[in-house]
Amino acid sequence: MKNNLQDTREKRGIRNTHNIVSIIFLSLVSIMALSFSIFLLVENANLQREEAAFKSELESLTTDGYFTAGETSRLIEKASEESEEKTKTSIKDMLRKKLEAGESATSAIRSLFPEQIVVSSSGRYYFLPISDEIEHHGFKEGDFEFGDNGFIQYVGEDDIKLKHGVDVSRFQGTIDWEQVASDGIDFAIIRAGYRGTTEGKLLEDDKFIENIEGAIANGIDVGVYFYSQAVNEEEALEEARLVLDLIEPYHIKYPVIIDIESAESEEARTVDLSSDQYEKAAKVFCDTIKAAGYKPMIYGNVKSFTLLMDAADVDDYDIWIAYYGTPLYYPYHFNIWQYTANGKVKGIDGNVDLNVCITEY
Repeated sequence: MKNNLQDTREKRGIRNTHNIVSIIFLSLVSIMALSFSIFLLVENANLQREEAAFKSELESLTTDGYFTAGETSRLIEKASEESEEKTKTSIKDMLRKKLEAGESATSAIRSLFPEQIVVSSSGRYYFLPISDEIEHHGFKEGDFEFGDNGFIQYVGEDDIKLKHGVDVSRFQGTIDWEQVASDGIDFAIIRAGYRGTTEGKLLEDDKFIENIEGAIANGIDVGVYFYSQAVNEEEALEEARLVLDLIEPYHIKYPVIIDIESAESEEARTVDLSSDQYEKAAKVFCDTIKAAGYKPMIYGNVKSFTLLMDAADVDDYDIWIAYYGTPLYYPYHFNIWQYTANGKVKGIDGNVDLNVCITEY
């Protein structure tokens, strides 16, 4: 009887222990569940605050004029299209105004590309970068202006004294050199001769002797030029020797010049001449003239020193540039500038080329 009572008590104690353990376990689970719930509530509250803050910031940005990445991309694209359209309209308006004002198409196009030399030839436009490796003349756009007598004057800040000159050939007919001298002409560049553009025959200018003797007799300093159509170095040497023979009796103070221009004819013997061939001809002529004790020079227009020759390859020689009107478009150094073909000088019937010299010869 005693043993049965003891077993009953032991069993009851075990059940009580199990109950206590279960209560403790359930309590822990409840506490953990409560803690997790509290954690979730806190996190949810934080997320709601962050969302509210983000919405508030977004509303503030939108109110202040800021945009999302997508909106920004669309705005940039729209602005680019509007800017492109405005640029096109601006360019069209500028070109129209220049053309209506009487400017040539080439002049109007040149104004759009100030960092390049724009050359028109055979219906095409060529764009050549302006090189800093070649000496520039340094004159400003407003340094020259036309005077009342039609002669260009220097009005810049430097101490530059211009010499005024003409260049003539048989096309000016008979010239009254006394009248020319009285009209303020300091020098004359006289055509000594030329080579035929198709057959290549060497010819002396019909008025050479009359012009050079008339100019010298009236106190006008002279230089001479030869219109070249040499297609190789041998012909350039031939041209130089002819000029040296023609000027031998006279005092030539100004340069002896080779005229390099492209002939405006499909039949011209130089029509397919390369720039390398033009440069070789010019150098042979100039070096021959220099060896004879005269000052050599190369004459040409903007096309001559860009397409026919590279200005950098003839940079060692004196330059006579032909460009009509102001401001001078050619950026590189020069010694004589032929600035018009429609000049008026006493003693010369009709139009004549006018020049200024900035070098003391």
